Amino acid sequence: MERPVIDDQKVNVLVLGASGAGKSTLINAVLGEEKAKVGDGAAVTKKMKLYERKDLPFRLIDTAGLEYSIVKQEKVKRELSGWSEEGLTRKDMTKLIHVIWFCIDAQSKRVSKESLDYLYRISKLWEGVPIVVVFTKSYATAAIEDNEAMYAKVMKRYRRKKKLNVKAVVSVVARELKINDEYSVEAYGIDELKEKTAELIPDAQAINLNVMKNMSYKMRRDAAEKFVMAAKRSALTVTILPTRRESKEFLEPIRDAMYRNVAKAFVLNEEETASMMASVDASKLSVKALQFIAKATRNMPLLNGVVAAKSTELLGRKAIRTANKLHKAKD
Repeated sequence: MERPVIDDQKVNVLVLGASGAGKSTLINAVLGEEKAKVGDGAAVTKKMKLYERKDLPFRLIDTAGLEYSIVKQEKVKRELSGWSEEGLTRKDMTKLIHVIWFCIDAQSKRVSKESLDYLYRISKLWEGVPIVVVFTKSYATAAIEDNEAMYAKVMKRYRRKKKLNVKAVVSVVARELKINDEYSVEAYGIDELKEKTAELIPDAQAINLNVMKNMSYKMRRDAAEKFVMAAKRSALTVTILPTRRESKEFLEPIRDAMYRNVAKAFVLNEEETASMMASVDASKLSVKALQFIAKATRNMPLLNGVVAAKSTELLGRKAIRTANKLHKAKD
């Protein structure tokens, strides 16, 4: 895995909201053309879709409609997480999230705790991501203040337990609503939404860079953990199998391979790998007790195997901690 490099100034805006909240209509209005499929209250977006226009400083990412089923919510969350991690490993900047538009149907005159919980779970994937709350279908201009006051009240209560980085609240009508031959409600708010989003770009990129680093560290730790667990299983296996040879002859190659793989996971050079090994060697005092037990239990293969596996895991975790520090020092 190579370290990510930000080489694209466009940011990605994730559009979230309940089915029928008008996400697709909003996307079409921002793009100035009919690209997103529009339905009449139905969940028409089955998978994530990305839209962009050359003169816009951001892309729009549409998601499946927010459903209150935990199973469906977690499915969307896993899809987003996997999608971003894939972008990180491939240095594909079109697969990272910088800003969230959270769409609420202004006609509903309510913001449910369930929808805020969903927003919170999604935003946790990109710690500190800026959020713009968008009241769609704000046909009655007299109700705008009421909706925004209602939202502020709900958020004040919600923020006591969970933090959401809401930077702006914008009311919009994405498409003209024709009431009759004489009256209609004209579209408005789209330019304000674009401007508010553009203003967030510098902060969003800085926040996302930090998120990218944290995701990179996590992915490297996860990869290294798998190598350590594999070495642990191998250590258990070779020490419980009947053999006339000392188990140490088998354990040393297993642990050496584990150290090399941990170093590779954190992209350490030869000098850094040597430093990691020196740190692990210095920590071997912490497993002396286990080594003493291993000698005492030499004739009890199962117990001896458990001890060998545990000491291998302890050494592997020390290698991970040291490698992680060395990798971060380079950033």
